[in-house]
Amino acid sequence: MGLRMGFRAWSGLKNEYGQKIGRFEVRSELGRGAQSVVYLGFDPQLQREIAIKTVRFTQPDATKNKILLDEARTVSKLRNPNIVPIFEAGEEGGDIYLVFEYVPGKNLAEFLSSSCPLSPVKAATLLRPILDAVAYAHAQGIIHRDLKPSNILLDENAAPRVMDFGIASRIGSAGGEIEEYSGTPAYMAPEYVAKRDVSERSDIFAAGLILFEMLTGHRAIVGDNIFQIMHRISNEDVQLPANLAVDERLSRILYKAVARDPLLRYQSAMQFGEAIDNYLDPEEEQKRDGDG
Repeated sequence: MGLRMGFRAWSGLKNEYGQKIGRFEVRSELGRGAQSVVYLGFDPQLQREIAIKTVRFTQPDATKNKILLDEARTVSKLRNPNIVPIFEAGEEGGDIYLVFEYVPGKNLAEFLSSSCPLSPVKAATLLRPILDAVAYAHAQGIIHRDLKPSNILLDENAAPRVMDFGIASRIGSAGGEIEEYSGTPAYMAPEYVAKRDVSERSDIFAAGLILFEMLTGHRAIVGDNIFQIMHRISNEDVQLPANLAVDERLSRILYKAVARDPLLRYQSAMQFGEAIDNYLDPEEEQKRDGDG
């Protein structure tokens, strides 16, 4: 569940399906968090199913709505096969809604709850297109800021597709944050917890935590409350269980991704992805080394 201070409790449309958000018909509820509800909807104009995410602040705030809509416009320009696109964004009754492509199937969190732990090769293979999506977004100046298994959908071919760039931030953009914290505590980077620093390396840290979760079947960072989780993120190194059968090469890749010091991490998602490629195809890595 994402941590976004300042939202009020909201029941959404309850069970009154058939209502509309904008021009879109609401058919059923797909999921909800503390700050949002996601519905299965239908676009009568284009005759297709879509997903609608509604967001509501504790108090109506035109400035915050404008920030979110500006971010949505930026994210809607992303065109990558591993990213779930935003089709439209708007306001309804003072609340923001985002319209996404509807991807039927499970998200990665649901898949892992029934399939974990994964083999090292399976985990690395599944992570690779996620890193492609993140690297592409970073190249467009966008940081995800809430990368986690529940924000990664698996399509009908079991290919991962990253979604929910709704709290993404323009790299190097001016202006304050919408809330004191944005994101999910268990996937926040140490530098964000300590200093609110956000960069591409924040997403790299989260991607490393996702790899840990695929390999072990549980989150890397747990605690009884948000503050305990944040303390552990800031003060404890991520460690794989001693009895886990993960080879040294993949362990090194994982530990580099989740280094508490961001300068010791991979400096780009592309670099992280290349390390995964070399792990999956060591003969190709040796060939390149020989050519060098």
